[in-house]
Amino acid sequence: MKTKALVDSNSVYREQLLELGTLLQAAREQQGHSLEAMASQILIRPSLLTAIEQGDLDNLPEPVYIRGLIRRYGDVLGLDGETLASQFFTPPRIQRSSWKDSPAAQLRPLHLYGAYFVVLMMAIGGLSYLLRQTAPEATILPPLEPLNQVETATPRDDDPLEVPVAENDVPESDAPIKVTTTLTAQSWLRITADGSTEFEGILQPGDSRLWTADQALTIRAGNAGGVIISVNDSQAETLGQPGMVREVTYSPDRMVSLVQSN
Repeated sequence: MKTKALVDSNSVYREQLLELGTLLQAAREQQGHSLEAMASQILIRPSLLTAIEQGDLDNLPEPVYIRGLIRRYGDVLGLDGETLASQFFTPPRIQRSSWKDSPAAQLRPLHLYGAYFVVLMMAIGGLSYLLRQTAPEATILPPLEPLNQVETATPRDDDPLEVPVAENDVPESDAPIKVTTTLTAQSWLRITADGSTEFEGILQPGDSRLWTADQALTIRAGNAGGVIISVNDSQAETLGQPGMVREVTYSPDRMVSLVQSN
């Protein structure tokens, strides 16, 4: 049945080519041109023009080239070559096997769904494992400035007073070291009292805390300009410049400043 269909299709296309070739031949002869003259203008062999005029499909190249020859032949004769070429269709010379005949087509839909599900689960599992391996570890420490940009933490009496510390916001204490911190801007803080870390995290503007120690209290801030401190109820002052990383250690008799880097 396929061979018969192929023969019938080629016969139809051969008839189409013959009709177009007859039209081109009539126009050529009416204009008094020879095959050789036409061939020299189109830049093809005269035998190809003869095959087109006679509908000889077997002595012509691939159908796509036949269309091009018809278009060029018609344009040289002053006809609408594009319209003429569009009337010739490519014959189905190569018959490919149907997908329905392949082994994959014999699989039932249930088999395909099962295979898709297994592949999907494997892909999800692999992606989940990859994300767990490549996910960065979370940290509450803010990015610190390079060491050469950290200023020496030496408090000065002329530092501007940003915000007064409200005495009612913090409880009273009899410890020899009392440091009150008031935040005017968000900052990461780490408070170490007598060698033990009392707090490590981020405080927000408006937060006020009282830290006490017996021997030494160390405050490390990621944004020193946003931290106001008052030591043993003394005059409040900023810990440093905005964006500056600063670490200060207080003792009962004096204040010692120490800058450290990670």
